[in-house]
Amino acid sequence: MNKKFSLYSLIVLIAIMVITSHSSVNSQRDTLWTTERIKETTIIKSRHERNKKNTKKVKRNNIVVHPVLSIVNPESYFPIGPLFINLSEGLRSACTASVINTANGNIGLTSAHCLTTHDPNDLIFSPGFDYGKEGPLGYISVEEFAIPYTHLKDPYDDDYALVKFAFIDPNGENMRLQDYTGGLGWRFDVGNNTLTKVLGYPSSGDLVNCSKDASGAPMLFQYNRNEDSGYVYTVHEGYINSTRDSIAPIWDEPIFLGLLLKLS
Repeated sequence: MNKKFSLYSLIVLIAIMVITSHSSVNSQRDTLWTTERIKETTIIKSRHERNKKNTKKVKRNNIVVHPVLSIVNPESYFPIGPLFINLSEGLRSACTASVINTANGNIGLTSAHCLTTHDPNDLIFSPGFDYGKEGPLGYISVEEFAIPYTHLKDPYDDDYALVKFAFIDPNGENMRLQDYTGGLGWRFDVGNNTLTKVLGYPSSGDLVNCSKDASGAPMLFQYNRNEDSGYVYTVHEGYINSTRDSIAPIWDEPIFLGLLLKLS
């Protein structure tokens, strides 16, 4: 993958809400969350379904899941790509999506507002896309996505979503998408005003370090420039021109895990 993007970091000012920063993380929290472990959290519906109100108590764990490299080729790491959206009359728009490390292996992350008026068959993903050239795996269809119900009620709330890709191993060996692309780590314990790397696809269509015009771009904590990996803790939602501030929704842990359960 061509890595012709500038390697500088920026301070991202989170304008949605403030969360408390944690000074340490329990080392036992870095294991993958299986379907069984997620079931103790609330369940959030996708845009195609309604769910009953969950009255169970939610246990907050401040989970940390580490990034993983490609199994197929550890030297190749390309979990980020444009999520192309087919519109009417042959038109197309795009957001940014990224593969995250999950037990399922075919789960990605983007902004909810990119999906709310579309169906899965309107979407294709090309991880590693750069300089107008499709990624190593070509284009991948979307099987399903899940959006927080809170966002469907109020588009200013919880503007993030999870996507399940309909990935088919081109080598016929039943490998998962993240086995080829690698997967970003993810966590919930990152505080406000945190040094952050934002990698996304603005209107130019090239992968760049950007602070605007790239909805769904992962905001990365502890970015590793040698591997282009890190821990995503939110996604780019918008940009305020007057203040040059990026806007991103702080994840609600039980909502996020509910989305993951829905697609697992």
